[in-house]
Amino acid sequence: MKPAPTPSNPLPPPPWLYRVAGRLLGPLEKMLGITCRDFVELSSEKHECALSAGKNIRYFLHRLICAICRKQERRMEHLDRLAGNVISREDSDLSVKLAPETRERIREHVALEIEKRNSS
Repeated sequence: MKPAPTPSNPLPPPPWLYRVAGRLLGPLEKMLGITCRDFVELSSEKHECALSAGKNIRYFLHRLICAICRKQERRMEHLDRLAGNVISREDSDLSVKLAPETRERIREHVALEIEKRNSS
C-alpha cells in the first residue's frame, strides 16, 4: 500500500509520463548538455541552497528524463536522512562520544579523500 500524498511527499508522475518525456526531451537534453554529471552537481547544490531559475529548469528536465538519476537522488536523500539521524543521536546523552583526536583524524581523512577525488 502506497503512502497518502502530502505537501512534503507528493505522488510521483506515472511511469508512462517519464517514457514520453524521455523521447520528446532527450534530444533537447543532449543539445543543452544536461548530463548526469551536471545533474549530480545541481542536485547537491539544491540540497545546500536554492537554485537559480535556469539551473532549476535544467535540474527538472533531467530529473524528468533520467530514471537512473531519479533513483540516485532518492538514495542520496535517504543517506541525508540517515546522516541527520546519526548527528541528532550524537547530541543525545545515549550515544557514544568520540574523542576529539579521533574526530580530527576522521575530518583530515575525509578532506584528504575529497582532495584525491577532485584531483582525479
